Amino acid sequence: MVFLIKILDGKPAIGDALPSEQVVRCPRCDQTYRFSYSGEEWYKVTAWLKKAETVMRESHNHDNHELDTLELIWRTGINR
Repeated sequence: MVFLIKILDGKPAIGDALPSEQVVRCPRCDQTYRFSYSGEEWYKVTAWLKKAETVMRESHNHDNHELDTLELIWRTGINR
C-alpha cells in the first residue's frame, strides 16, 4: 500500500497505519504531502516517488489539488 496525504498545519490531513514515510513537496507549489508505504513496497519507493511527483503536478490541472489525498496507481502491462 502507498498513500499520498496532504500535510496541513504540520500534520497529515488523515491518518494511516503504514510504518514508513517521507515528506514530499509538490513540484508546482509549496504544498507538502506525507508519502507513506507498507513494507511490501520498500523496493519500489524510487519509482513510487516519481509517480507521486507526476500526480502532484497533474493535480494542478484539475481540482484534485484541494483534496486531502491524491491517488497513486501502479500500472503494469496487464492493467493498461
